[in-house]
Amino acid sequence: MHLAARDVLTIAGLRQLLHPCAFISVTGSSAEDDATIAALASTCPDVLVLSVSEEDGLHALARSARDSCPNLKIVLLTDEDLAISLMAASTTRLEAVLIRGGDYLEDIGAILRIVHRGGRVTSGYQAVTTDSADLSVTPQLAARVKSLSLRETIVLRELARGCTNAQIALPLHLSVATIKADLAHIMSVTGASGRVELAVLAVRCGLIDDDESADLVQAPTRRSRPGWSLES
Repeated sequence: MHLAARDVLTIAGLRQLLHPCAFISVTGSSAEDDATIAALASTCPDVLVLSVSEEDGLHALARSARDSCPNLKIVLLTDEDLAISLMAASTTRLEAVLIRGGDYLEDIGAILRIVHRGGRVTSGYQAVTTDSADLSVTPQLAARVKSLSLRETIVLRELARGCTNAQIALPLHLSVATIKADLAHIMSVTGASGRVELAVLAVRCGLIDDDESADLVQAPTRRSRPGWSLES
């Protein structure tokens, strides 16, 4: 992974957040566009984490970055107005558009892992005063996940791999309504508030193997609580 930001404090903060993530290797950092492209060409990382505040030059930089590394995945950290504009316009393919300063950064390791596997992550548009759910995997939460039935565990795993309810239901010979009921029960057991938190929980509990490739997890683009979502 390469980190690119105009502000060295942003890079330092990201390094600190990523330090506990043993599976993430930071290949370098840069503050200027030319230096970023040169570094990408020489190291060809899987992911570029890019922090910008203005749209000017962003699209050209993204195109040049992918010319240097065709399989590169780009995670953008930006201000709320630009994030919403980019998510609405979709003029440039970005695997993640995250609003700077959100508490979702506590889950940056899980976010990057999902992006690495092919998922797309965006910050939620809407914030209210409700605190985000604690998704740290305590022994109690791990025990609740282990208490799920075999079918519920399969449903949770397939959700985190990017399957829709219909895609989960088909090979299990179940109805979509049954899958919805299973997910409601899983959320009740784990305390998760939606598909996004379930996906993070599945990653943290090791239900997704490192060599698996996730597609897009369907989730609402507007949420009733601050955080982030995965969307198609």
